[in-house]
Amino acid sequence: MNHSLSQRGDGIGLEFTRHVVRGVRLAAGHDNRMVAAAEVAVPDVTDDRSVVDALRRVRADLGDLGQTTRIATFPPASTLHRVDATGLRGPELNAMRTDLMQRRGIASTVLLDDGPRRWLVAVRWDETFVRRVEHLAERAGFADVTAEPSPIAIARVVGPDVSRVRRDSATDESFELLCAAGQPVVAGAVDSVGRVAPTLLLATDSFSTSWFDDIEDAAELLAELHRFVDSLDVAPTTEGPGVLWLAGTAFPPFPPHDLRAPERQCVALGAAVGAAGLAGRLRPVDMLTPLAPAVDPGDRPWAVERMSSMPPPSAPETIGPIKRMASRVLPRRKPPRDD
Repeated sequence: MNHSLSQRGDGIGLEFTRHVVRGVRLAAGHDNRMVAAAEVAVPDVTDDRSVVDALRRVRADLGDLGQTTRIATFPPASTLHRVDATGLRGPELNAMRTDLMQRRGIASTVLLDDGPRRWLVAVRWDETFVRRVEHLAERAGFADVTAEPSPIAIARVVGPDVSRVRRDSATDESFELLCAAGQPVVAGAVDSVGRVAPTLLLATDSFSTSWFDDIEDAAELLAELHRFVDSLDVAPTTEGPGVLWLAGTAFPPFPPHDLRAPERQCVALGAAVGAAGLAGRLRPVDMLTPLAPAVDPGDRPWAVERMSSMPPPSAPETIGPIKRMASRVLPRRKPPRDD
């Protein structure tokens, strides 16, 4: 694989769902930046060979030349919310990550810079599933693969005035995202019954970013997100050019049946912008390994096992000090002679 052909502005973005994989390839100097787009169904997401085959077909359609690849995914039951981490250094950030894992079971976090502010985005998703997708993408031939949540990817390509995003990626895979100035605030996987995928709906309602402060429980976070979305006066819509932006360039409003349509590739485009280095400094998602619980020595199992069925060896015969002294004084008996 020739990595020397890659440069800033070149990158591949994938949107991975349990039913379909979508992908785009960006190239520096190309009109609209997009070179190719692809969409391939996944027959069986539980079968590694089926997933690798789908990813290889996407790679063939994109004409992969070895560019950096970012995979965006947001499995069902996933959530994310941001925590203020402005001014915190390495040890303090590690302490915050450890606290989230121990109290809420959140093992994945990502740092996002917003001018002088810094946010630690806490991601609750299936780490095993995400690592498996990364591994299968590498098996399919993609280079420098990293994964990130779909809401973070799509926040890179919506306009700065967009505050609400509704994304229906595939059957039973939808999420709501609230963002401020292009930065994700809170997101959660939501019910998709009666929805047609793929769709993308945007709104520009203003809201207080402190609404979701100090809410970390998944059920409470989703309930508050639903309550807030239902209270908005304006329903999200998608209309006209300028729905998506790629590093300051408006993305064309391709028709819905086109593989390049914003409704289809919005998440993949956001991932590709990150892979191409067009979104500023990017940090990977940090996934902590849960620590094994301490075991009380008194609770450890024990057993007595017979090591051998042979009888113990007998002790060798020894001569005591009295017998040893007598043997030196008394004459030894001579054996009888046979005459």
